[in-house]
Order: sequence, then C-alpha cells, then structure tokens
Amino acid sequence: MRPRVYESIDDVGCERITDLQPGLDFSFGLLRAMERSLWGALVVRYLTVEDDDGTLLAFTPVYVGSNLNFNALLPKAIQKGYDAMVGGLGMSMATRVAVTGSLISDRGWIPMHRELGDRAGALRLLLRDLDRVAKEHHAQLGMLKDIHRDFPAADRAVIRGSGFAEGFSLPTIRIDTSYATFEEYLEQHLTKNGRKHARKQFRKAEGTYSLRVIEDFEEMIPKVFGLHRAVFLRAKYQFEELPPRFFVECARSTTPKTELVVCERNDGRIAGSLMIFYDEREQQNKRIGIDYELPDSGLVYNLLNYTGIQRAIARGIPSLWLGQSSYVPKTRMGGRLEDQYLFIKAYDPMLKPTLPLQRWWMSRYSAANVEAGVEKGLSI
Repeated sequence: MRPRVYESIDDVGCERITDLQPGLDFSFGLLRAMERSLWGALVVRYLTVEDDDGTLLAFTPVYVGSNLNFNALLPKAIQKGYDAMVGGLGMSMATRVAVTGSLISDRGWIPMHRELGDRAGALRLLLRDLDRVAKEHHAQLGMLKDIHRDFPAADRAVIRGSGFAEGFSLPTIRIDTSYATFEEYLEQHLTKNGRKHARKQFRKAEGTYSLRVIEDFEEMIPKVFGLHRAVFLRAKYQFEELPPRFFVECARSTTPKTELVVCERNDGRIAGSLMIFYDEREQQNKRIGIDYELPDSGLVYNLLNYTGIQRAIARGIPSLWLGQSSYVPKTRMGGRLEDQYLFIKAYDPMLKPTLPLQRWWMSRYSAANVEAGVEKGLSI
C-alpha cells in the first residue's frame, strides 16, 4: 500500500472512485461539482491509498481554508464573538481549518475497497497525509466531519488513536423507501397522524400548486437559486453556502444523476425547488429552495419533500436521506435519526484547551438527545 495526494479529482479518475462504491456524498460527480465551485482561497486535496497496480484502496477529500464555517455547531455566542473578531481585525485572525470529508455530506464516511484487508493500516496512512497536508497549508485545526454510525467502530478507534477527539455531529435522517407504491408507504410506514398530514398537504395544493420534475435543469438555476439562498439564510445551522456554479455542475453530473423538482403556483410563479441526487442504491434530497414571500411556504416545503419520497419509491431505491436539521417535519414524514460523529485535532497548541469544551457541547447532538427534543416539539 502507498499513499498519494492529488490536487484534482480528475487526476484520481471517475472509474477508480466509482469502483469503491463510495456512496452519493463521495461520488465523482458531487465532489467534482464542489471542486469546480470552490470559493475564496479554499483549496482541496484528495488523499488516497493505492495498491501497486493503482487500484484505490481508500479515498477522501480534504478542504483547507480560513473561510469554512467550522463553528456552525457551537453556541451562537461563540459564533458571534468569532465573527465579530474576524470582521473587526480581518481574515488574518480567522482560524485555518482542514476539513476531511464531503463538505455537504448527509452521511459521512471514508470510502475503502470492499476487499481491503488492512483497513487500519490504510486509515493510518490517510490520517498521516491529512496531518501533513494540514501543516503544509498552515491549518490550526483538523476535522473529520459527519462520520456515520455505520462506519466500523474499530476504524473510529484508529482515528481516535491518531490524536483526534471524538464528539457528536448533527444526526442525519434516513427514510426507508423500500415500498411498492407511495400509498403503501403511507399505510405501512407512517403513523395515523403522519398519513393524515401527508394527504392533507396534497389536498391543500389542489388547484393552487403543481409539481414537475426536470432532469436537465441547468437553465432553471437563475430562476431558483435565490430561493435556495433564502433557505440557507434562514437555517439554524449555516454550513457552507454554495454558489450558483455548484448547481450548474450538479445539473451536468451523471455520476450520480441529478434532477430538480419544481413547485409552481397556478399563475406560473415558482414557489420552491428541490435538488435530488440518486443512483441505483440511494437517494438524497440535497438542497431545497422556498419562496418565503408566499403564505404557504410550509406547504411548499412538505410538497417538495413528499415528492422526493415518491421519486425514490418509483425508482425502487430502498434508502432516502433527508440530511441534517429540520428534524420535526422530517420525522413526521417517517424519517429516523441516526448518529454521526465529528473528530477534531488541534495543530495549534493555543486551541487544544478548547477541545474538551467542544466535545461537551456537541454531546447534545446525539440522535437520542435530538429525538427527545423533537418529541417535546423543539425546533432543532
């Protein structure tokens, strides 16, 4: 086994990445769209472990920069204090962070070859290169983001053994869509109140809203981008704001496939849109846009998500991911919360004392704690 570092995903190659069956978040098309729409001084490197014949054994991207919203999960007081400091003193005061993983992952992972025997050895090689790349780019903090609970516990132990502190990240939401029809999904998957709520949304939409699916949606981006930005600005957890170029590159992607669900009023006004990623195994309702000037924004949100569920069922896809946050409506739709982990390492000695505080704060994001909040009706 030998490690390598690439500067472009095109140099790694679509076929080699696809052979790893990496999942949607680490698919060639999504990561390429991200690379082609990087903002500011943000850079990306691709860490690999390869066999002597060039076969990929392990793979992950790492993004390094001072313009990453690495503190999105920390208390608002800390976020505002940090933003005020950077705003007053300039970007020279911003923390440089090396973030490993897909920046917009719904289910974080480190893709590895299914026949790889020495997983621990390959993972240590990756982490060693992560440290090297982080230091080369003067990162003060390193992160592995959103490692899903299904990632082997033994591999998580290797990460901790490499000097990373483990805490919870926001849980993700999975929906079982292995049903023959949407009606079967409503009857067998949802509670009585959930079924009532879903059917009510479609009844309320009759005569006012219609939905259509656009596979080649590049020309629609100028019409819907403002709606997606409006959702970002309202989000409780503001991670990375993606530029229009990202949506354009996603529209061109074939690995994975993408489509746009558009919700329109009967007067032709676009009320919302949903960008979907999918392959034969899974689907993600990835980015949603809403026209908040309309009085029925909640209805539009539900219609788009239910239509996304219908699309997964119609394709015979067994798992649909709805992403992080907005847990109350997503659990009503039949979603199940699943834990994800965040790993942090301080390269700057001044930041090391902050790690225990961050781990303590992030303990509130376990799926059990978030689910308890949802049951109490809290907005999370």
